[in-house]
Amino acid sequence: MSQLYTNLAKVYHEIYQKLFDYDQEFKFYDKHLKENDVRSVLEIGCGTGNLAKRLINAKFDYFGVDLFQEMLDIAATNAHKEYFLQADVRSMKLDKTFDCVIITGRSISYLTENKGIIEALNCINNSLKMDGLLLFDAIDAEKMFLDFKEIRTDKLEVEFGQNKYKRVSKSKKNLSSGWTWDWESIYYQSNDYGIYEKIGEDFSTLRAFIKDELTLFLKMCGFELISILPKKSYAWEDNFYIVRKVAYDF
Repeated sequence: MSQLYTNLAKVYHEIYQKLFDYDQEFKFYDKHLKENDVRSVLEIGCGTGNLAKRLINAKFDYFGVDLFQEMLDIAATNAHKEYFLQADVRSMKLDKTFDCVIITGRSISYLTENKGIIEALNCINNSLKMDGLLLFDAIDAEKMFLDFKEIRTDKLEVEFGQNKYKRVSKSKKNLSSGWTWDWESIYYQSNDYGIYEKIGEDFSTLRAFIKDELTLFLKMCGFELISILPKKSYAWEDNFYIVRKVAYDF
């Protein structure tokens, strides 16, 4: 299990506000939601609530789900606790349906097995009104793996308020369950003397997707593809999927 979203949740919250422009992310989703007259939104992988608070302030009927309670504890300080629920997208059962479900921050990358993807899409289908929208970003496997060296390294330094962090990461191919790779990171924080001290480490296996395979998963789970758009994001190239529910609940 990833430590980034549990023991390192506060570190994640501070680092990723510097990695991602959440104002621009909000504008991106706000545009698509308003174009489709969306009023109620369910966010999968809501994390510490950085996008959530912007959607709530924009008067969307918002609800967020995340797998990790440590992330939601921080989200509750960003917005209000009643907007969030700890749940696994592969098995979640909600009391209401929504105009739109958004899977943000490439969270679909953590669904590395076909079985888990199908379970998640079926649960999302059940959480949508008929003709409801599903919007999500996914890393483009073709663009990624055609230019993926056996090991890719990355170093990052971030300042947030009085805190200074450093992350040293390594990505390595692991094609055992699809277009997947292993991502290892070590996190450091600067002490009062300006010396970085190790504060934790993280390991995850992640998945990128070919457009055709994701389109097939969606069709199998009662969705039709409306469009795929390029989406700029951190580190890897993304595709942004706009799909619609066309089949009744499973």
